[in-house]
Amino acid sequence: MAIITKKLQNIGISALENYSFLLTELIAEQPGIYALYKGDDLYYIGKAVDLKRRLSQHLKDRHHKKWDKFSLFIVNNEKHIGDLESLLVTICEPKGNRQHPRGKAVNLESDFKKRIDTYRQEQDALLFGRKQGAPARKTISLQTVYKGKKYTAKLLPNGNIVFNKKTFSSPSAAGRFITGKISNNGLQFWKGKDKKGKLLPLKKLL
Repeated sequence: MAIITKKLQNIGISALENYSFLLTELIAEQPGIYALYKGDDLYYIGKAVDLKRRLSQHLKDRHHKKWDKFSLFIVNNEKHIGDLESLLVTICEPKGNRQHPRGKAVNLESDFKKRIDTYRQEQDALLFGRKQGAPARKTISLQTVYKGKKYTAKLLPNGNIVFNKKTFSSPSAAGRFITGKISNNGLQFWKGKDKKGKLLPLKKLL
């Protein structure tokens, strides 16, 4: 079932002022999200368990005369309106919203930066880890043991990792796929054999 079940868009404020009773008949006391506009500019986004009543309040509160059109969106469950409001205010940043609602979503910025740093370090190791004059790297067979289970993969000459018929851009990306964890040091997670057959972390093989 769709979250938004009904909508009414770009309605002039005069319709609310003169025909409020008809709007009551149309939407009753239903919850949802509403938007206020000044001309074509979005001014304010809000949520309400009773949309019609909330819009009527804005005819007299601090938003009075700062908007002349409205839109409303009825939702199928009241529990959704807080998250919807938070998402829309965060994206649109209407000037009439003094404070942005606090969402429950985890901010991924820090993790994204860490992954970029890890990827760059791995690429530097893969590209410049060989001694000067050494022959071009061949495909390296890799393995690891996680929670008692053995996994195998291949490091291609271009730095990609092939595991379970999937190609990953870095050793850490392949490691995260296995562990399901946010953080993974692929150069330590994966191991391969040196010329003597000794199993070493990938970092020491490069």
